[in-house]
Amino acid sequence: MQPYRSKEWAKFRSEVIRLDGNECTVCGRATSDGVVLQVHHKQYFPGRPPWDYPYDACETICRGCHAAAHGLIPPKFGWEHAGWDDLGDLTGTCECCGTSIRYTFLVQHPDWRPMEVGEICCDHLTSSQLASNLMESKRRYAGRLKRFVSSSRWCVLPGDIHRITQKRLTVEIVPVGTAFKLRVNTRMGKKVFPSALDAKANVFELIEQGTLHAYISKQVSHRP
Repeated sequence: MQPYRSKEWAKFRSEVIRLDGNECTVCGRATSDGVVLQVHHKQYFPGRPPWDYPYDACETICRGCHAAAHGLIPPKFGWEHAGWDDLGDLTGTCECCGTSIRYTFLVQHPDWRPMEVGEICCDHLTSSQLASNLMESKRRYAGRLKRFVSSSRWCVLPGDIHRITQKRLTVEIVPVGTAFKLRVNTRMGKKVFPSALDAKANVFELIEQGTLHAYISKQVSHRP
């Protein structure tokens, strides 16, 4: 007779599940959530039938968490975020769900190999909102950048010079041959940009970092 089909096992299994509140002790889901509950032995004793164990030597877990506990599928919890990368396009694949992704998040687990996953799977595996918060921050940054480079505060002067003024900050994008340079409060920069749009994006980045404002403060403090 197969031990897991015996009356003794059925009775033992039912009691363990009852003691655990009729839900998975790992993910918290119940049969009402559509999962199958199983009983997992935390350790095995050779020669002992599966029902001849203390109740606290076993735990109720769903089929998915049970498979993860035995190393058949990646663990669902206990992962840590280890880094991220922008591939520039949808050229990556989430190793957890198979979705095409641009931004990859490296996650690590002591019982599984490192995986590169997408935003949603990273949040699920790490039980956090680290990936979604990072992506939301990037989306907000991209939105601010788009509004800045297309702002009506940019005016075009003779000679195709683009100028924007903000408080004591006057920035001009000056054509130099086929390229462009930045001129901040009459001081010409050295960096060359292939287009006015690239130069505007650089201005936005410097403003976000506070670099241009720091330059103005230093300039004012050195006035006689």
